[in-house]
Amino acid sequence: MSTIMDSKAIATFELYSDRYARFRPVYPDGLYQWLLTQTRGAQKAWDCATGTGQAAVQLARHFDRVEASDINASQLMMAELRANLHYLTCPAEHPPYLDNSFDLITVAQALHWFDREEFWPQAARVLRPGGVFAAWGYDWFYATAEINDAMRFYSAVIEPFWSSSTQLLWDGYRDCGMPFAPIAAPSFEIVMDWNLEQLLGFIQTWSAHKMCVQSLGQHVLDDARKRLAKAWGEPTILHRITLPLHLVVGRKPD
Repeated sequence: MSTIMDSKAIATFELYSDRYARFRPVYPDGLYQWLLTQTRGAQKAWDCATGTGQAAVQLARHFDRVEASDINASQLMMAELRANLHYLTCPAEHPPYLDNSFDLITVAQALHWFDREEFWPQAARVLRPGGVFAAWGYDWFYATAEINDAMRFYSAVIEPFWSSSTQLLWDGYRDCGMPFAPIAAPSFEIVMDWNLEQLLGFIQTWSAHKMCVQSLGQHVLDDARKRLAKAWGEPTILHRITLPLHLVVGRKPD
């Protein structure tokens, strides 16, 4: 990591792992279906930096075996178990897997945190010839005009606490240095119907939110929460929340 802010942000991933499992959104089925059309086999996949396993569980429905790794054991403890899904605590940059092991490598909502100079050679090593690499992450969500407007106040308070690494995600991973031949991908988005508790739970998993609270205390977000609650209406009402996905995909040469 290049900055102290990056290291502090990564350290927050160990906090509230149960919230990651409960409130992080599910990626669209269409994304996995499309990835399957690009892979030449479905024997093994590696979900790198799996967190609480949202992507890994989906991959396990399609692949004979899925390896899912994360640097945080506390996250893996909250992950859903499947017979063909194997979790391992290890850094993305130092995977223990054998050469040419995987038909597909995925990185969901995490590539911007990696030391990519160390990660890319490892990804190339363990990916089979002709195998596919895919990384994705979501951008700022949008909902109703009133909710969008209320979220501007959240954004203003936590904005100084976003790590500079997050800019790579917001730029669509276009400068991530992927060493594989690019594959043109369709556009995908996450669409969730959430109540207010679910949205607030999701917001509380953001590294910038946790760092803001650690530095300034919960009270600094009181006004933002009140504005959001007013814009939301009855807390149990379901509002449509949409998160555009950034996706970069490449193939290892034969």
